[in-house]
Amino acid sequence: MPDTQPLRRGDPETLGSYRLVGRLGEGAQGVVYAGRAPDGGMVAIKLLHSRLGTTGLDGDRFLREVAATRRVAQFCTAQVLGVHLDGDSPYIVSELIEGVSLQRVVQTEGPRAGNALYRLAVGTVTALAAIHRAGIVHRDFKPSNVLLGPDGPRVIDFGIARALDSAMTVTSGVVGTPAYMSPEQIGGQRAEPSSDLFSWGLTMVFAATGRPAFGQDNIPAVIYRVMHEDPDLSELPDNLRPVVASCLSKRAEERPSASEALFALLDSRAEAAAAGSGEADLDRSLDAGSKAAAGASPAPPSGPAPGSDPGRAPGLSPVPASGPEPGARSAPGPDFAPPSGDRPAPPPVEETRWVRPSGVDPVSAFNAASGPALPPPGGAPPGAAGRPRRRKAFLVAGALTGALALAAAVLVIVPGAMNRSPDDPSREHARADRTSWPPAPSSPVTTSAPTSAPTSAPTGVSASGTPAPASEQPVTPSQPSTVTVFDGQDGKALKGHGKAVQSLASTRIGDRQVVVSGSQDGTLRIWDPAGHKSLHRLRGHSGEIYAVATITIKGTPYAVTGGYDHSVRLWNLKTRKSRSLGHHPIGVFAVAAGNVDGSPLAVTGDGDGMLYFWNLKSRRQIKAVRAHRDDVNWLAFGRFGDRDVVVSASADESLKVWDLTRRKQYGKTYKGHDKAVFSVAAGTLDGRPVVASGGKDKRIRLWDPKTAKSVGKPLKGHTGNVYSLAFGTVGERTLLVSGGTDGSVRLWDPVVGEQLGKAVKAHKGGVYAVGFTTVDGRPVVVSAGKDRSVRIWKLASG
Repeated sequence: MPDTQPLRRGDPETLGSYRLVGRLGEGAQGVVYAGRAPDGGMVAIKLLHSRLGTTGLDGDRFLREVAATRRVAQFCTAQVLGVHLDGDSPYIVSELIEGVSLQRVVQTEGPRAGNALYRLAVGTVTALAAIHRAGIVHRDFKPSNVLLGPDGPRVIDFGIARALDSAMTVTSGVVGTPAYMSPEQIGGQRAEPSSDLFSWGLTMVFAATGRPAFGQDNIPAVIYRVMHEDPDLSELPDNLRPVVASCLSKRAEERPSASEALFALLDSRAEAAAAGSGEADLDRSLDAGSKAAAGASPAPPSGPAPGSDPGRAPGLSPVPASGPEPGARSAPGPDFAPPSGDRPAPPPVEETRWVRPSGVDPVSAFNAASGPALPPPGGAPPGAAGRPRRRKAFLVAGALTGALALAAAVLVIVPGAMNRSPDDPSREHARADRTSWPPAPSSPVTTSAPTSAPTSAPTGVSASGTPAPASEQPVTPSQPSTVTVFDGQDGKALKGHGKAVQSLASTRIGDRQVVVSGSQDGTLRIWDPAGHKSLHRLRGHSGEIYAVATITIKGTPYAVTGGYDHSVRLWNLKTRKSRSLGHHPIGVFAVAAGNVDGSPLAVTGDGDGMLYFWNLKSRRQIKAVRAHRDDVNWLAFGRFGDRDVVVSASADESLKVWDLTRRKQYGKTYKGHDKAVFSVAAGTLDGRPVVASGGKDKRIRLWDPKTAKSVGKPLKGHTGNVYSLAFGTVGERTLLVSGGTDGSVRLWDPVVGEQLGKAVKAHKGGVYAVGFTTVDGRPVVVSAGKDRSVRIWKLASG
């Protein structure tokens, strides 16, 4: 058993049915005791300080946050077994690890060196990679939270700092230990995974030198050095120094991810081995550990392993390991009414489409990105039984030939004329004297140019897969004089889903253009829009499906889905079989997919502001990024110049652009909405990229990616939340279609900033997804919503 100290006067002798046998340590959060369960098993019990007691603690939120920690691979952590929140003495019960803290080992035995230091670095950064993969930020990584056991280092207390801070209903102050905190943590900003890498670097310096990198004289001095000075790394070995130096960058965006740091360490070891140093058995051990950390996806919800719950005392709540707890924001079950009227109906799918050069299959271009169809904040719309908080994006996938692949968002499949290319909107820059949209950038960035001819490649991609060049001269937007308006419903509604339809996407299977829909009933359906019939019903998720995106991989159409069960699934639409790619710790609300640099990639967003990046070829998650402070509601693929990007929309009222090659934020955050943003689409207008967004403020905004600023006045018309957006081309005209919780679908001319014709009352209870596609070669609009149906709308010149 780990070294313990005798209980002190005032320490309890029992907590619930656990008998305390000694003290293991004390920190900012509470005192840790060694305890014995009724069955004789030993556990670690953290008794939280009284100031963190139940008065200011949101118990349900705390349980959810702690539950997320159980998704971390157990080979590198201490599992949380239960939580007791009743009474004045809340405590957490976890696995007792046989080991001594790194802090104590260094203090008693001296600094680590050689292979011992290298093993420590690899083992701890592997643990961080696993923790981050589960969507958790440690926030208090330091030597005392690393236990050196007989089976290697274990990282403890991960997620507990976040759980406490997130669950406090009153401000609890900065969480962490100053000597091991990142500059942004000290500055009071939200801790991201990159913050843990800064703390890891400082911990490695302590392990190698025996002293904190920024000293330990007094807190103000330490904080000043953390913020303004560089530590002395001269004592670190050559195979560790460069990695630690990169982790200690003052700029969070310049630090590597945990997995990148791990591979850098392995590369340095390989180079040393090539020079005749190193041990083969160690290399094999490290390789196995890195694969376990990099390849393990968070396990699906499951209960504690047999024997892992030693005699839980009465009143000790087992940490939920599956699905969102009642009231959790990760989205209610099918037809659920918003718990507190917080979010009404699922946000509609968003769609954007790439216009392809002639010869491209327009159908596949229809769905480039997806986002969660979140229920409108503020409660479900009248008559809405549930709040779909999932949005669908449509992968401009069809014939994604070439690197680019996709347009953003909801279900737009334009077989030819109506490709949903990222030709979003220059909506109002065209008045009588039409000025160029946006103001001509010095170095043009482009997505794709709208085209009226059927194509089979995403917009912005030439037949050879090369991005179409954009004109470097200012372009004067011009639209044909004819006006396109709705011309009634095309045939009967497509029915078959048992609950609200939250997402849409489109692709081509063989010679047939199809629409794919995801529903609160937990099924995917494949529809023939020309024949107005359901072709197949697919099952795989254990709860409602919030997001769908399609992509073509080596000629085979696939769909990527996310939902209430926290899982991300990949579907082969030809064989109609699926497999799980992995799990988020909370509901998955947004999905986008496309080919980036020749590799099929998917991005998923969840109810905790996280983005996960997936390599669809290897079927593995490759990175997790904390993107927003609140739900990621929608994702849209786009191409800005020669850069493949995805745009995220969030309940935190902002939008961000992510470089898909570097998997980091690109440019500035888009700010302008004063309420939650539910939908986003990326497109092009006159060869220049544009972004459109909509949300709870009932307005649609257009953005210039060059400046990250809103252009023109917001488009007004919807009387409910704007849940879905999509760009498309009809003839030579670039159009924007929107759907909202007011049940209407509207067409817009993004150049002049005006609605075209009258809105269509499309669905009862709310429209959750819209997009463009074609039926018998004719461009049409597709919509889905609360009334469980998918509908097709004809277009005509007015």
